[in-house]
Amino acid sequence: MMLRTGCRTLLAFALISFVAAGTGESFAREITDLSEIRDVDFTGLSETQKQIALKIMNQNPCNCGCRMTIAECRVDDHSCRRSLIFARTILDALREGKSEAEVVVVLKAKTDTFVEARPPEDTDAVYDIDVTLNPVRGPVDAPVSIIEFSDFQCPYCAGVQATLNRVLAAFPNDVRLVFKQYPLNIHQYAQRAAVASLAAQQQGRFWEMHDKMFQNFTAINEENLIAWARELGLDMVAFEQAMHTGQYDAMVRKDMADGAAAHVLGTPTLFVNGKRVNDRSFEGFRRMIQEALATRRISSRQDDGN
Repeated sequence: MMLRTGCRTLLAFALISFVAAGTGESFAREITDLSEIRDVDFTGLSETQKQIALKIMNQNPCNCGCRMTIAECRVDDHSCRRSLIFARTILDALREGKSEAEVVVVLKAKTDTFVEARPPEDTDAVYDIDVTLNPVRGPVDAPVSIIEFSDFQCPYCAGVQATLNRVLAAFPNDVRLVFKQYPLNIHQYAQRAAVASLAAQQQGRFWEMHDKMFQNFTAINEENLIAWARELGLDMVAFEQAMHTGQYDAMVRKDMADGAAAHVLGTPTLFVNGKRVNDRSFEGFRRMIQEALATRRISSRQDDGN
């Protein structure tokens, strides 16, 4: 959908000056090195487009409250979700062939309407999430299930993988990890990556493709998905057929519908035996797992007593 605003609004937005409150002093600094812009992939853009992207990021504010430009916020605060979304909005618009002025209009619409999603207050809720066909890492009959709704281009999803691997190593007999697809439309290749992982799963290589994509999440594109499948030794005829026929689209939609039913609002969203994880640190997972195991032991004793 094409978004339009008046020319005066556009100019006002594009020429915003950053002045420290009450001092009259400019506090914006220009970022000139693309490599400093964290978690943003400029692959596929021409040199001219890259400079346009950098210019727009330097001229427009992140509205997270940091009082910095989008470029500065990406450099100084890699945890800021807003600046990441705004930066990727700029790149996606350029990849669609939009002009500099059109990109600024798209960005303005995005920043004006952006609402920070807040996790639902459902600490005591237990969601029954169907994982019948989803890939599992760890013992399939483990008493504790971690269900992960994830997006292969999401930097936060990539970042949590080390913690999940540590959790699985700490509880080798008690915990299994189940992966659910949740590609976000703010990521250009997330849907294609989801399909690629399912095509790899069909050949018994889901977790190898999963690891490859998360280890290279900023480099995901059509060409690399094919290259990684070839590196893994997949049947390329079957893989490319899966990528182009839409045969796994329904499976992705099903995972996303399951996520919507469990009030998944972003990625990564994780559940331990159906309970939402709010603390994604190792200690946070450990506490929830130990609680789940204790609950199971109590339930087992009660059943034996009956």
